[in-house]
Order: sequence, then C-alpha cells, then structure tokens
Amino acid sequence: MPPSVALVRTRGIPIRIWQLSAVLLICAGLNLYAQELTLLGGTTTQAVFNSSSYTWQIDYRQDFYENFASSIAYINEGHLLGHKRDGTAWEVWGNAPFFNGRIALSLGAGVYYFYDTQPAAGDTSADIHGTAPIFSVAVTGYLSDRLFYRFMLNRINPSSDIKTTTAAAGVGYWFGPNRRPLGTQPSKDTTPESQYVTEPQLTVFGGQSIVNTFLSQKALAGAAEYRQGLLPHLDGTASFIYEGHPEIVRRSGVALQLWPVNTFFDESTSVGIGVGPYIFIDRNHPVNTGQTVNVGRKNPAAIAPLVSFTIARQLSDHWVVRVIWDRVISNYNRDSDIFLVGLGYRWR
Repeated sequence: MPPSVALVRTRGIPIRIWQLSAVLLICAGLNLYAQELTLLGGTTTQAVFNSSSYTWQIDYRQDFYENFASSIAYINEGHLLGHKRDGTAWEVWGNAPFFNGRIALSLGAGVYYFYDTQPAAGDTSADIHGTAPIFSVAVTGYLSDRLFYRFMLNRINPSSDIKTTTAAAGVGYWFGPNRRPLGTQPSKDTTPESQYVTEPQLTVFGGQSIVNTFLSQKALAGAAEYRQGLLPHLDGTASFIYEGHPEIVRRSGVALQLWPVNTFFDESTSVGIGVGPYIFIDRNHPVNTGQTVNVGRKNPAAIAPLVSFTIARQLSDHWVVRVIWDRVISNYNRDSDIFLVGLGYRWR
C-alpha cells in the first residue's frame, strides 16, 4: 500500500533553493537574446588556514544588454582540509567592453547556495547546506564571433563556513543569434526558437549515483522520465528514480519538476535546469513516525528538493539522447549526485 499523505514528511527542505530557482522560471518567459556557456578550471585557496585545492566551474551567462547580464554557475571548490564544498551561484553582472568589444571586464555579485561535506563523529560525514554572498571579477577576450576565453576570480564569504577565493581560466562558446561583439542592444528575437515548446517525450536512463560523503559511495542507478512542454521554454517532468544501493542508502522515488529550457542549432540541442520535489523511500533510513518499522514493511515516504541539469540532442525526428545530472538535497547527511544517460522517444 502506498504511504498516506500524513506519513509524507519534509526532511528540512531549504526554502531558499526554491526562492532562488524562481529566477529561472521568470527568465524562461522572457525574450532573451544571447547566451554564453563557459568551462573553467583553476585553484581554490583558503587564506586563514593556508589551504588550497583545485576548482572547476560551469558558467551559463545571459546577456540582456551590452552592459548588463545575469548568470547561473556550478562551482566545485575541490577538497580543502575538512571540507568538500560545491554549489550553485546566481549573479548579476555589469560589463565594460574595450577595443570594439573584443575585450570585456565584468563585475558580478550574487548568492551562492552551497553543499559542504564535512567529517563527523564516528567516521561519518555531515552535509552542511547554506547560502553565502559571492563577488566575482571576469576578463573575457573574444577570439572570434563565437569562441572566447575567460579569466575569473570568485570570492565566497559565508558567515558560518570557510571563506574561499577561486581563480580559474577557461574557454566558452557564444550561442546567441547575433554576432559578437553586440555593439548595440540586440533586436527582438523572432526566430522559431523563441517560441519553442518541447514535444512529449518518454526517456529511459542508466547511470551512476554517488553519495556525498568523504568515501563517495557509488552504485548503478536508473530512471524513467516523461517530459512535456508547458509553455515556450518551460517543461514539466514526472520521473521515477532508482539510486541503487551505494551501501549507506537504498533510495528510490518519484520526482515532479519544472524546467526552464533553451534551444540552439535550429532546435536540435536543448539545455535546461530543473527544480522540484523528490518523494522517496530510503530503506536504510526509515522516517521516525513514532511507530515500529517491521521487517519487510516499506518505510514512510519523505520529500527532498531535487535540482537537475540536462542537455539533450535530437538524433532524428523521433529519437533523442539526453544527459541529466541530479542533485538530491537531504537533511540527514545523505546528499547524492545522480549521473544519467538516456534514450528518448518524442511524439511530433
């Protein structure tokens, strides 16, 4: 028998993640003009303890005007002493172009939502969640109308966690319909992609789950997803997710998500970020309902936020290959990453 609503408990859903994700839903309805996707790598330093590690970052930036942009970035700060921290940064940017727009200096500020894995008593790990201000400086050089390089400094200043500075360099690609540099405000986008609505899709996935502990326990994972376009550049999905059995969790459940998406290359490629509730059962960690959990009895369900990133590519009129990266945000020190690759069928 499925658990009743009364037995479905919220395991510390961090409200801030929903507030920040509302920015994505707003952007999905806007007529956006140009996009940059950048991959960077470098070093993280923690000055107080003279500790350093690697860093890598994926950055998606949206230009609204020549001198104003916003961005969403995933930042992995590496493994500092007693800390394995990563997170999502949401920033607004002021841009100052030079040399006919071939070089640009940018200043950014925003909010960083982080996940910090720390050692705990008894050889266990604790997953610490929180928000922090982030301040950034970037220098960008455009090698062509599409390809560019970028140097970036980030200063992350949480009040209750380590303060770090990341320095990274990387390359990026301009996906916008206009040639770079812009020079003036771009004209309104009237291409078919500006009104793109995703066709119904059914996709089956296989991959791996990794629990965010210092041992990073792994297991085979799988999922099935139904995806439907709700509005131009806004999808809805219903998914069943099986995280496998990576020793310390045995978790599976159903996720309902909204996805702001964008398309490129004549709608053949799409990129999206999904947010929503993950209703799961973890058979290794029953929820405390005040009742004894009998052997063989399913544990009551719980809810955790699920934040996801996806890239999809059309193989033909009906077949799609899709990659998804899910982050499960728990409050019982069992955060996990789920990496999935799937083949989907779409109805046109």
